[in-house]
Amino acid sequence: MSFGFVKKICPDKILNYENFELLNEKDPVQTSQQLKPCLDGKDIGLLTDAGCPNIADPGSKLILHAHQNDINVIPLVGPSSILLAMMSSGLNGNNFSFNGYFPVDKNERIKRIKQLEILSKNHNQSQIFIETPYRNKALFEDLIKSLNDNTLLCIATNIGSKKERIKTLSVNDWKRKKLNLEKNPTIFIFHWGDLIF
Repeated sequence: MSFGFVKKICPDKILNYENFELLNEKDPVQTSQQLKPCLDGKDIGLLTDAGCPNIADPGSKLILHAHQNDINVIPLVGPSSILLAMMSSGLNGNNFSFNGYFPVDKNERIKRIKQLEILSKNHNQSQIFIETPYRNKALFEDLIKSLNDNTLLCIATNIGSKKERIKTLSVNDWKRKKLNLEKNPTIFIFHWGDLIF
């Protein structure tokens, strides 16, 4: 996918497949070897499929290893579905927390949802999280059952694609909607109902 992305933004650039490697952060030896060109004075780049390196995507170990080896790390502007969802949600972008994935266990997930809603209320803080697409439906159902009816919930699906859909409604309004989130990459954001900016 990374190769296709580069071809999309630079269609005339001649690319050599041998210049692309898959990142395997579970193998510290391989990660270290992938930085070798930098130690030889060459530049490398880290590109992730659906976001930004190290922001809900792999990359932290490679980047930290670069810092430990005095390799200059330069972030480049690129799309992050998390920030794009926050930008388009209408919820508090001055104070928000990215919470990654919720627990797989239903009881633990509901407990976490309620904890974050209290945080949202007490600190005027938007709560952002993601889920694997095949668990979106279960998460959505737990959200509308567990959150206060006045809490605002943004569902941002397929960001950056032709099927993109971003909508913020109260939980009470979401209860009246039929929503198919299966197999669709989705960002969820909620904020306690009484928004103060």
